Amino acid sequence: MSPIAQYAAQFGPVPRWLALAALVAAGAAAGGWIVAQVKNSELAELRTEQTERVTKAERLARERLQAAQARGDELTVRLAAANESAATLQKELDDALSKVTTGRPCLGGAALRVLDRAPGIAAPRMPAPARVAPAADAAHPAAPAAQPAARDEGDAATDTDVARWALHAAGEYGECTRRLGALIDWHDER
Repeated sequence: MSPIAQYAAQFGPVPRWLALAALVAAGAAAGGWIVAQVKNSELAELRTEQTERVTKAERLARERLQAAQARGDELTVRLAAANESAATLQKELDDALSKVTTGRPCLGGAALRVLDRAPGIAAPRMPAPARVAPAADAAHPAAPAAQPAARDEGDAATDTDVARWALHAAGEYGECTRRLGALIDWHDER
């Protein structure tokens, strides 16, 4: 008889139901362990796949961002060159205007007052000053905000002033057009 059998014989005969229960418990434990190992390996595979997907998505996003930045940089350089060229032309035209205009009055004070109120031309209006009493220890009370001087009948815009204003307005329009064009190009290239 083996030593294990001798040791087991000391306790007497084991009831069958207890042996069967021990066998079922051992089988359940072994089965649980096997299932856990299989599920752990599946989870590890899923985590690896998820990590690979995230890494790939980050790489693609980084590549798209770098491409967009490169496009933006290229368009910015082109826009700056176009603006520089336009500024040079603007200066040449301004110099030419100085030679071909005489400085004679073109728009009188009444016309200038009307134009001063036009949207987009008028100087921005300052908000009304706050009605706050000066501090008791203030050396000088606050002065009211300066209002733009009203034009009198003697004011006039010369033909040079009007021509330069038109040239400036055309230059601003051209710059706006170039900026919008660059923005549209950037969006179209995406």
